[in-house]
Amino acid sequence: MNTFTQADVQDILDQVMRDMTERYAGIQLCQHDSEPSDDICTVYTTFEGSYHGALVLCADTAFLIRLAQHVLQEETIEPNDLEDLVKEYFNVICGHIVAGLFRAFHVPASFRIPVFYTGRFIPDEQDGLHGVINYTSDCNESAQLIHQLTAA
Repeated sequence: MNTFTQADVQDILDQVMRDMTERYAGIQLCQHDSEPSDDICTVYTTFEGSYHGALVLCADTAFLIRLAQHVLQEETIEPNDLEDLVKEYFNVICGHIVAGLFRAFHVPASFRIPVFYTGRFIPDEQDGLHGVINYTSDCNESAQLIHQLTAA
């Protein structure tokens, strides 16, 4: 297995997050020091296989609603539709992260079905590579990608 640094992993996470958000919903993200508001939703998954860890996305509800509006091409988004769409969006993000990690480090992994929470949910921290990337959207909405990844 290739060795990697937190910066290597963070580069992959950042690139995937920004690229997939623009492709998926036409929303541009840039790194910014702001954190999400108090009105947020969280989506979370864990990685399995030869690569273990957790990935959490906390984002302003307004950002997630705009994402859903773009994808569904509907102005009004029902709570169940929002949850389903956010989990699917996160599936896309995680799939590309797993592929990027495999290309870079030759470590096969899979991830569990994402879990959606209204509000903030952060799993217990464990040893390993840990980092936070804060984003702001082209409409000044905030999102935060939190990763805790450890090689098995």
